[in-house]
Amino acid sequence: MTKTPEVADAIAARTDRYVGWLTEACSIQSLAGQPDELERMARWVEEKLTDLGGDTRRLTYEGAPDAILARLGSGPRTVLIYDHYDVQPVDPIELWDSKPFEPEIRDGVFYARGSADNKGDLVARLAALEVYQQVHGELPVQVKFLVEGEEETGSKSFEAIAEHYADELAADGCIWEGMGIDHAGRPELVHGAKGLAYVELVYRGLAEDQHSSLAVVAPSPVWHLVEALASLRSPDGKVLVDGFYDDVEQPTDADLKLLEQLPFEEEEERKRLGVGHFVGDVTGQDLLRRYYFEPTCNIAGIVAGFTVPGASKTVLPKEAMCKLDFRLVPNQDPDDIVAKLRKHLDARGFNDIQINRFSNEHPVRSPADSLVARAALEAAKETFEHEPAVSPMMIGTGPMYPVAHSLGIPTVSPAGVHRPDSNIHAPNENCRIDDFLKIIDYTVSWLEKLGSIDDD
Repeated sequence: MTKTPEVADAIAARTDRYVGWLTEACSIQSLAGQPDELERMARWVEEKLTDLGGDTRRLTYEGAPDAILARLGSGPRTVLIYDHYDVQPVDPIELWDSKPFEPEIRDGVFYARGSADNKGDLVARLAALEVYQQVHGELPVQVKFLVEGEEETGSKSFEAIAEHYADELAADGCIWEGMGIDHAGRPELVHGAKGLAYVELVYRGLAEDQHSSLAVVAPSPVWHLVEALASLRSPDGKVLVDGFYDDVEQPTDADLKLLEQLPFEEEEERKRLGVGHFVGDVTGQDLLRRYYFEPTCNIAGIVAGFTVPGASKTVLPKEAMCKLDFRLVPNQDPDDIVAKLRKHLDARGFNDIQINRFSNEHPVRSPADSLVARAALEAAKETFEHEPAVSPMMIGTGPMYPVAHSLGIPTVSPAGVHRPDSNIHAPNENCRIDDFLKIIDYTVSWLEKLGSIDDD
């Protein structure tokens, strides 16, 4: 089926309706630790899918927000669509130019927490189902629309949910959340995700805070932690944890060829980051190889002692804490990485530093030539003005492993509403209204392709 003007006309006629849906969704404070708001958002998703004709049920797991699963359409093929309805915290609130849960549109840009990650993609896909039904009638494939509620806190229950409801989630392919649109307006597609091991390091070395004059004789807990951190990574970005790279899967020739073909606005990315150079002074293909195929050790935050801006207090803090995240690549295992971190610290005299574990995700790859991947790629070529930018996997993390690996469902993350300046996870999160409408159009297109593309 080729693209028809009726789709664009239907989207244009319903623009206010769909922006209204996005406003409703982004007005709900679906944050971890706010069960009433998470339930409110789950009901909103449930009601929208029911209104679209979905056979909707809840996938439950003790201690987790309910996931919503809806079945729509018919046909010989089944596609699983994954999104999530929870959002990141809004701190620091003082850096927002408008209230994060009171959406505003300024100069064609929609500002609200969740607008880019992931409610913009979620709402665009809901809207696309309605547009398809209005223009073409019955959906060309069976759609299983899955929306979970704890992705932003590591999807702790998702692996168990996927295992328990494996039969209900079975599909020929999976459309995973949404990638984005790059600096030049190219739609991005990826076929996997890096993993994650997120930990907290805590060291308490004194009974109480002390006067800083005692630092001449009393060991400093903060220095102790900083010295431990310094042992984890070299200035050029190499992770120094013993055995950290033992299981890293090297990119194949096909991967490297894909990187050679991948358009990457290196200078634009450097400017966006506000840096004069990248870590290790890498550029070109070396930069891309590191970008996609190397793991990381990142300090996400440090807290210790007196930190009031513009004021002074001479104190020797009793304790220090930092947050670390390790982005992992195939075949690294988060449990193994945390065990190696513990062994590394112990071997260097830091056995007194406590490790608290948080989010853990396995890295995963999925074939780039699957039916669902080809449908998403062909639809992108028809929908966008620029050729797609196809990457081996996303440099971020999502709970793709239980679907792409454990359930064995070929998975692709196609273009979504966000751009490099959408401030995902940051103040003033946003998406462009034009991009939101474009993703509705794109979703209709890949639904069409899934119904018509050849198996071989």
